[in-house]
Amino acid sequence: MNILIAESEKKLHNLFECMANGIATYSSTEGQNFVLTGMNSAAEKISGVTFRDISGKEVREIIPGVVEMGLYDVLKRVWASGTAESIPDAYYEDRHITRYYENRVYKISGTEIAAVYNDITEQKKAHLELIRREEQLRVLFESSQAGILMVDPTGTIILANNRLAEMLGSSMDELLRTRYQDHLHSSQRSSGADRMKKVIDGEIDHIATERHFIRKDGSDFWGYISVRRHEDSEGNLISLVGHITDISEFKQKENMLKASEKKFRMLFEHSADPSLLITGNTFVDCNQAAVEILHAGSKAEVLNMHPSALSPEYQPDGRPSAEKADEMIATAVRNGSHRFEWAHSRVNGEVFPVEVSLTLLQETGQAMVFTVWRDISERKQAEDERRRLERQILHAQKLESLGVLAGGIAHDFNNILTAIIGNADLALMRLNPESPAIGNLHNIEHAAARAADLAKQMLAYSGKGKFVVENLDLNILLEEMLHMLEVSISKKAVLRLNLSTTLPLVEADVTQMRQIVMNIVINASEAIGDASGVIAFTTGCMDCDRNYLKDVWLDGNLTDGLYVFLEIADTGCGMDKETMAKLFDPFFTTKFTGRGLGMAAVLGIVRGHRGGIKVYSELKKGTTFKILLPASGKQPELFDQDSHADEWKGSGTVLLVDDEEAVRGIGSVMLRELGFEVLTANDGWEAVEIFKSTPDIACVILDLTMPHMDGEQCFRELRQLNPCVKVIMSSGYNEQEVTQKFVGKGLAGFLQKPYKLSLLKETLKGLKIHC
Repeated sequence: MNILIAESEKKLHNLFECMANGIATYSSTEGQNFVLTGMNSAAEKISGVTFRDISGKEVREIIPGVVEMGLYDVLKRVWASGTAESIPDAYYEDRHITRYYENRVYKISGTEIAAVYNDITEQKKAHLELIRREEQLRVLFESSQAGILMVDPTGTIILANNRLAEMLGSSMDELLRTRYQDHLHSSQRSSGADRMKKVIDGEIDHIATERHFIRKDGSDFWGYISVRRHEDSEGNLISLVGHITDISEFKQKENMLKASEKKFRMLFEHSADPSLLITGNTFVDCNQAAVEILHAGSKAEVLNMHPSALSPEYQPDGRPSAEKADEMIATAVRNGSHRFEWAHSRVNGEVFPVEVSLTLLQETGQAMVFTVWRDISERKQAEDERRRLERQILHAQKLESLGVLAGGIAHDFNNILTAIIGNADLALMRLNPESPAIGNLHNIEHAAARAADLAKQMLAYSGKGKFVVENLDLNILLEEMLHMLEVSISKKAVLRLNLSTTLPLVEADVTQMRQIVMNIVINASEAIGDASGVIAFTTGCMDCDRNYLKDVWLDGNLTDGLYVFLEIADTGCGMDKETMAKLFDPFFTTKFTGRGLGMAAVLGIVRGHRGGIKVYSELKKGTTFKILLPASGKQPELFDQDSHADEWKGSGTVLLVDDEEAVRGIGSVMLRELGFEVLTANDGWEAVEIFKSTPDIACVILDLTMPHMDGEQCFRELRQLNPCVKVIMSSGYNEQEVTQKFVGKGLAGFLQKPYKLSLLKETLKGLKIHC
């Protein structure tokens, strides 16, 4: 028996020592002062002491803080009740590493209890790590700027963060257990519930869309929601987790952008200016105005075109269009915008000028350029017209200045010629017909007549050369001049007449009309030169409006109406633009110098007749002059130009007023020759004084242009002194030009300088001034 007991105790001791759990036994008689009675190897390892070192010691000595840990109370309760009990977690430091143990106390005999220590360090660490991770997730969950929710298979919100409650304007208690779709705008609840159900049923695994949400207070916001399905390992739904991001600000900006894009699209589509969007060498978009200006069939046709197809091969400055276009676009990309003039081609190949405005719209990636065209054809035409008018005005100013000079010279010429012709005329009357000086006097008369013709040309150039105006038929004029023209031109030039059968009359001076025809015909003959050619005359009439008259040389005073035209066309060498620009300059010629006023006088004559000239010419193809004169509509009048001499004599006193002494001298002699007493004055002031102091002055011959007081002022003063005074106005200017200033004012007559005795006699005879 003793042997069996000993073996059993040995087995128990071996089992006690082999236990992985630490075991310590305590003995107590009254449930107080628990003394250590046993300790296995595992317990020694856990405590770090041997049983030999602490055997027989009370537990409060062995484990400091046992009371505070609650272990002592547990020992007492177990000893008293005999029921096993776990004690609070305890930990011990082993080599500075914290380890955790689970303790359970058992009563093993009437006086002994045992404490079993189970190492739960790994479980404890795992539990603490789980707590830490849960805290991290909680912080992440609550600090997210997105609203987070978890929805069960019924669509009910079972978990949410505070951000979602804040977004929906609810408390957490109010939010939980509500349905997701109840927070959507009424217009989206049905579709929102359907999409959520598809995720719940597994038809789709997630939702990502924009939704319109309603807060508790009725206000709204736009959110972007992403919901994903979460399953267990067998594919069963656990929950739905969603994230909601407030995109109201983004949505507002998006709506503003859409409104801006809509406005831009409307402006783009309805703009009167053609507009395109270009990326690289591709048209991205264009408006209807671009389609129309290019004469394309549709937008698609334009968008399929390469930008180089919109321009001719070369620009007006001679540079290749493709090269220059690349440069213009590069400038716009570099500076942000660029504006320039360009030449475009329509689909049919027609080229037209445009003003191009380039604006860079997109800087990142491939640049996008907004292009606007403006057709400037009318502006270009207006600019060309303005330049043409400026050239005409400059030319007119030049001619006007020269005309003033020419008129002044002609005036002085006529005063001198009056003295020369008058003296020669008187000398011829007083000399014996057999005198050898007769021939010299005739030579003087001929030279003076040539000088008078030159003065007439100068007056014609100044536009004041209409001496004898009559209603003239240009057809008759040409027929009468035909023989003279034939002998004046080259033998190889042929004259052809193409005259209108019904031609209105014109008010014109026949001599000046002959001069126009002769000048142009001689120029035409010289242009034909030694080759054979034709000079053709064409007459007719036409209604001319301002559009037609704008190309007429110096058309400033021309008005709409009926004009008679005379065209003189030759098949000669023609003129280039440079020559045509100088055609009407005084003394200009392509032959040799010293030709006189030439075409300048022609222009002056036409201007003086309120007409205009059109010139058409091309090198090696001939020249056409088209002269336009206002139609008169009057019937021809016959003038008795018989100036046969008679023995008429006058009487009385004539006051001769002129600032030229030579004119006063010869005029006095001629007047005395005709039987008059003569008083002279060298200006208007002196004439008025003489008229006041001398009664019975029969007539006053008054020069128009004088210093101090001119003829017009003097005439008014004389009429105030005697309303019946007979005044003859004398001038180198034409009669019509002078007398129109005195219409209805009682001017008695006009005397054209230079004048002979016979013309002076006829003028005075018409006034019936005699004894």
